[in-house]
Amino acid sequence: MTLDFTLNKYAELCLKIQELQRKTMTVTQFIKAKQPQQPIVILRHDIDRSLSRAVRMAELEASYGIQSTYYARTTRAVSKPELLEYLVQLGHELGYHYETLARAKGNYKRAIELFTDELKILRQIGPIETISMHGSPLLPWNNLDLWQSYDYKLYGVQEVYLSIDYQKAYYFSDTGRSWNSNHYNLRDHVDSLLPDSSIHTTDDLITFLRQQLDGPVLINVHPNRWTKGTLEYILQVGQDTFINFIKVGLLIIRKRDSVYS
Repeated sequence: MTLDFTLNKYAELCLKIQELQRKTMTVTQFIKAKQPQQPIVILRHDIDRSLSRAVRMAELEASYGIQSTYYARTTRAVSKPELLEYLVQLGHELGYHYETLARAKGNYKRAIELFTDELKILRQIGPIETISMHGSPLLPWNNLDLWQSYDYKLYGVQEVYLSIDYQKAYYFSDTGRSWNSNHYNLRDHVDSLLPDSSIHTTDDLITFLRQQLDGPVLINVHPNRWTKGTLEYILQVGQDTFINFIKVGLLIIRKRDSVYS
């Protein structure tokens, strides 16, 4: 039995998408096609930390003829032009995983300046047509709030959380090391078609994809979570468990503060 959240298990997911002949699209292709109500699969990835694991995942997807979208942060660990260009060469879309409001500590003017500069840098690597906010779960600022004061469309991009009608789509995220992990999910929330709440593992997700679906399926995958080899797996399980513990604590504190505010 293949361990979940490993590259081998992700290969099983890609194989099932291929066997089911589910058409795949990048986020930009899906939005430009006016979000058709068909059982299309849209795979998107937030490159939070490990670019090397994102490259492994991108190569695997390409081997199955799958195009997906990779959202890159501008941190030193992720912003490596040669490898990001390689992702584009494999046929994938490159997007911007912005976190400027959190980095600017809530200063909106500074945040939009950072956004403009970083978007310009990433566009030197390839076209950037979609963006995705980084959750920054340990900080009090929600990066998505930047667009309460500014208009992302003026930058020639679509925001993945604001430009897609999730009420007409099935949405899954591996946040918290589960495909149905609202308990550990602080900001990656959308109002989507509600699948069976028993979908937790990748095997559950594969079983779901076999069904007759009446809408597109958007799957948000974090490459750093999908490991290769025993040591990587053990270390990642420990990291995810620790982060989930912190998130639970933050949820308790924020709920308590909201009661007394």
